[in-house]
Amino acid sequence: MSEKRTEITAELEEVLAPYWDEVDPLIASIQEDLHRREKYPMQISREQARFHAWFCRVIGARRILEVGTYLGLSAAAFAQAIGPDGHVDTVEIDPEHADIAEGWFRTGGISDRITVHRGAALEVVPNLAGPYDLCFLDGAKEDNVALLELCIDRTRPGGVILIDNAFRGGNLSAESMDPADLGTIAALDYARTSDRLDSVVIPIADGILACRRL
Repeated sequence: MSEKRTEITAELEEVLAPYWDEVDPLIASIQEDLHRREKYPMQISREQARFHAWFCRVIGARRILEVGTYLGLSAAAFAQAIGPDGHVDTVEIDPEHADIAEGWFRTGGISDRITVHRGAALEVVPNLAGPYDLCFLDGAKEDNVALLELCIDRTRPGGVILIDNAFRGGNLSAESMDPADLGTIAALDYARTSDRLDSVVIPIADGILACRRL
């Protein structure tokens, strides 16, 4: 036992690589496609994709709401974990990204488990009916609190809301924070003080704020 947080060194990453990097071929293909593109890869890591899939199985998730599809890696991981009787509603504002993601879902044979809703999340989510077992927020961070409030009303009691990038790359303690940083701080404060949530920050990748719906 130790009170000190262990640093993830290059040597430790090499030892843990078999646990982190052993992923489904579809997930690997989406990630390879992502890295071939010029734009910055705004996608979750392989270890986070494995965590998402494992977490779905742990809570027995069948209905999932995701905000921020990008190229579809996280939605694909969710869809594979919940099986053919489950469904993922994912929201993407960029039409090009939505098209690419839908193409990968067809390639992976999971398009029947995923509906891509196009548009701004604050306009789309109010039209989606719960209850969801799991919500994953990885869109515009400045909208985190508003989306968290919407998801609370659409998540079943005992369900979970995950918010990505809780660490914001370590920028939350900087003197100058942009709207995304401020939105993340606001969501952390909201989750900590809400009497409708039981929340914890999980140090995976760039940090995940996990909120259990009471």
